This record gives sequence, structure tokens and C-alpha cells, in this order.
Amino acid sequence: MDKIYYKELIEKYFDGNITDAEIKELSDWIKNDRHLQNWWEEEFSKSDAGINPILRDKLFARIKEQTQGKEETQGKEKPRTIRMNPWKWAAAIVLPICIAFFTYYLIDSSQTVGAPFIVKADKGDKATIELPDGTNVVLNSASQLSYLNNFGENVRRVQLNGEAYFKVAHDEKHAFIVQVGDLEVKVLGTSFNVSAYEDAKDVTVVLLEGKVGVYAQKTSHIMKPGDKIEYNKATHKITATQVHPSDYIEWTKGNIYFEKESLENIMKTLSRIYDVEIRFDSNKLPNEYFTGTIPGGGIQNALNILMLTSPFYYEMDGSVIVLKEK
Repeated sequence: MDKIYYKELIEKYFDGNITDAEIKELSDWIKNDRHLQNWWEEEFSKSDAGINPILRDKLFARIKEQTQGKEETQGKEKPRTIRMNPWKWAAAIVLPICIAFFTYYLIDSSQTVGAPFIVKADKGDKATIELPDGTNVVLNSASQLSYLNNFGENVRRVQLNGEAYFKVAHDEKHAFIVQVGDLEVKVLGTSFNVSAYEDAKDVTVVLLEGKVGVYAQKTSHIMKPGDKIEYNKATHKITATQVHPSDYIEWTKGNIYFEKESLENIMKTLSRIYDVEIRFDSNKLPNEYFTGTIPGGGIQNALNILMLTSPFYYEMDGSVIVLKEK
């Protein structure tokens, strides 16, 4: 039988309306597929970094829940005997793993889909891409966007590391999802900016047009134009404020906008944009703050503008820029 049939059986299992006969049929398929067996062994021993973190957490939480009965009996002289329909027991252990496999093997069809398409913008560069659905994406410096070639068959999902401005082609039947770790930004058609660099403590989403839903673990937020949300990666909390959204896409025009941003984070941004190394020769300077737009024109122009309102000067130490306190 084809994969679509087994996909339906898995969906019936998690909907709670699968019969014992169907569980046996599904379990037989799982047991007889050598590729699945190899994959399960790896997943029991480690968590695959390629799996969506939310999916991974649910996977291992479910396994732990279903095997709790076994763990509680360890170390006791007379362990309690648990009697269970063998096919239901097989499903209880095997099918949670199948959730994750389902993502690749049945939905994503990774065995035939192949490696994802990856677009990168190196430090000092930007990149513009048009996705298969007509969505336009501008990638900021040191950013990466990836998606599978079955993009748009069920959903339009992309993964982002860094910063990007999206102008999403409208499609009521296929949601557009930007995946950033355990955070999902879900839309049908709109324009928004996402900043999600690995070295930043927050993921920031700013909505220009349309409507966006932001989802992460047990928290969510529906955005309207002019909203800015910050998702703290450590606490998993979302905070929302109202902003002038056009300020946050100035980088697409070669300018840089900062709002009450520390010099520490500003220098990280300038380092990415101009591909230079910047160091502080002061413990005080990283905690100075700046608000404003810095026009393009090179790293020296940016530093000269910042020096007008911030108490520092800079020197060149070989290829490194060193910031010193005035």
C-alpha cells in the first residue's frame, strides 16, 4: 500500500479512532521497514538536531509518558505486571517515534525530496530571492533561508537563521510559515520583518501589512500592522509594542535603524553588515544606548555618526576596530 494510506492510519491513531486491526497493520509496516528501524535506533539514542524542536520535545515526552510504567518498577523486588494488548503496546512505543518520521518520510518525503534549497547572504552582503509561490524575500547580512522542494504542497514552510523581510504572496489554501527554532510565524499573505540571529537573546517580528500569528510552545500572539513582538529565547515569553514598522526595513535600502539599542548590539550589527571585527576597550561603552537611522556609506561613516551622541572614539589595530572611552 502507498504512503498516503499509512499517513491516514497515523492520523487516525492520533485522532483516537483507529481500530485494533489497523494498529496491527500499521505496526507490521513499521516493523518490516528496515529504514525505519535504523532511524528509530538513532532517535532513541539521540535527538536529531534537524527535527523541529517542538516536534522533538513532544516525541520524547510521549515516549517517556508511555514507558513510565516500566521505569517505576525498576529496583523493586516484585515489579507490578502490566497486561496490555501487544499491538496497542507496540503502537504506544513505536508510533510516537513515527510522528517525527512522518514529518520526513510521509509529508516531506525526504527520501525523494533530497537536500533543502538554501540561500545565504554572507557577512557584508544581502540577497534577494523569489520563492516558488511568488513570495519575495530579502535576506540581511549573515543570514540563511532554507526550504524543501515540496514547498507549497501542504504548507509553505521556510526556515530562517538571521534576518529577512518577507512580502508573502497571498494564498488562502496554503499558510506561509517561517520557522525559527521553536517559534513559528504563520501568515496567508502579508509583509513583515523577522530578525532571528543566533547570538541575539530575542527573535523580533515587525508587521507592516496584513495579519500574522506568532506561536511558540504554550504562548501565541496575533499581530496587527505596526506591531512589534519580541520573543525571548530563554524565557519563551512574548512582549508586544507599537512601532513605526517602516523603520525596521530600512536595512533593505542600505540604511540601519536602531531604537534604544545598546552599543554592544549595534557593533554586532555593524560587524555583520560590513564584515569587520569590532572590540571594546571599555566596560562602560557596551551599555551606552542609541536611537536613530544610520545611512549607508561604510563602517567609518557609521562610527562617526554614532560618535556624535556616544562617548567613544575608535582606533584601528591592524584589521580590528577598537572602541575607546572618551
